[in-house]
Amino acid sequence: MIIKQAKEEFITQLKKGDPDEFEWLFDHVLELEKWTNFMFKKYKKQGEKLDLEILMLGVWLHDIGYSVHDCIDHATISYGIAKKFLESKKYPVDKMQRVLHCVRSHRCKDVMPETFESKLFACADSASHLTDKVYIKILHKEKDKNSKGTIALEKLERDYRDLKNFKEIQKELKPLYLTWKKLLTKIKAFDL
Repeated sequence: MIIKQAKEEFITQLKKGDPDEFEWLFDHVLELEKWTNFMFKKYKKQGEKLDLEILMLGVWLHDIGYSVHDCIDHATISYGIAKKFLESKKYPVDKMQRVLHCVRSHRCKDVMPETFESKLFACADSASHLTDKVYIKILHKEKDKNSKGTIALEKLERDYRDLKNFKEIQKELKPLYLTWKKLLTKIKAFDL
């Protein structure tokens, strides 16, 4: 029930923002949901302590901060919105902290994932970028900013780096990473 409510909250919040953002973010979250389920099944079999509810709440709440226009750090804003949402549902504090850590650390930037659960979540998020259209969306945004593919390439490099805690996933996705890199580099070379 709480996951369905989080999904509804995600949709409600994002509809308040930029309609163009909504479509690609919704597709991204659906792709992340697939990756999270895949990785949960794979590592649960190996005896890792994982809670699918925690991970799925992370899926639906980790990018909710994009609902705020001109958001500089969506992970921080997503954390605040997710915390308020979970508190309003009287979600258990210990579980809430685990969800919030997934939300806040999914970018592997200023807050790093510390638990197996949050490392899995961050890896699933990065993997989902490689199997979705995120870099294309960034390229389209870059044309407006005249950065000519640099941001998309940097995002690709970070995503591939952030697979490092799951070497077998990183190895499996390496051909896709190299293809994206070649494509983004070629597009950048056109200097349009």
